[in-house]
Amino acid sequence: MLMTIEELRQFITTDKTDLVLDAQLQALELLIRKYTNNNFQDRNRRFRCNISSTSGLQYASTLFKVGDTVQLSESAFNGGLYTITGIDLENGCMGLNGALTDESHVLVTKIFYPKDVKMGAVDIIRWKLKNEDINSGDTSKMNIQSETLSRHSVTYAQDTSETDIDGSFGVPKKYVSFLNAYKKARF
Repeated sequence: MLMTIEELRQFITTDKTDLVLDAQLQALELLIRKYTNNNFQDRNRRFRCNISSTSGLQYASTLFKVGDTVQLSESAFNGGLYTITGIDLENGCMGLNGALTDESHVLVTKIFYPKDVKMGAVDIIRWKLKNEDINSGDTSKMNIQSETLSRHSVTYAQDTSETDIDGSFGVPKKYVSFLNAYKKARF
């Protein structure tokens, strides 16, 4: 997971439910991974193990903690991103947040997102939430460019023009530019 809901709420004040924010974070995480062609894998924390549908990964280590994201690959049934929900060092297993199918010799890799990627995601979500309010008619969150007292006239500052919007993310290009450092070549 890109970040937890609790981490996101430290930077953003919103009345959106945790379910909505979680969906936005998951969608943004997949979009960032696809846009950069970068899986953000920590290859020093990679191992092969068996998967049990009842207990999860048949591997446990102190190198992992609850809330870490792992990617399952070289798998016929369980490929994808999962969050560790529990670690049982005594029985040597780690629980994951999704339904699993019994399988052997699956490659498991820890996912690590740098702080600037996390903060860039916060900025993107903040911008989307702000513009969602503005588009619904709430002008209290708009920046005022100029205001006249006689005959009361207000001009609101625009954050961006339509030509400045990134086609993939739907936000101004300046909010996506931090990802250029993480782009990998596609072959």
